[in-house]
Amino acid sequence: MSSAQTKVIISCAFFLFIFLFGYWLNRSRKPYNTLLITLHKLIALGAAVYLIIMLVQLGRIAPLQPLQISAAVVTAVCFAGTAATGVLLSFEKDWPDMVHALHHVTPYLTLISTAALLYLMI
Repeated sequence: MSSAQTKVIISCAFFLFIFLFGYWLNRSRKPYNTLLITLHKLIALGAAVYLIIMLVQLGRIAPLQPLQISAAVVTAVCFAGTAATGVLLSFEKDWPDMVHALHHVTPYLTLISTAALLYLMI
């Protein structure tokens, strides 16, 4: 198995676990189980850090192309939006339906942008 394939598999595993824990949290009611929400957040953070490390390593091998940089920025914005709405929902407060809707959409945007970034990087 090549290094590129390994990176894609690891990235897919991160997203699989993020989505599984997210669905599990969605099915539970507030207050959320502390262990579940902590694992969900840590796995998401790990995925973001893993992508950053991959970008830095790639940038050391060869300069990043403008399209790769653009994809990385879009992915970072998607990750930030997903994280921000997730943090809001983790508080024991009722939020407008828009926050819930955004947190149901942004993870998929993050997944798509990450897939595009991986495609451009590898």
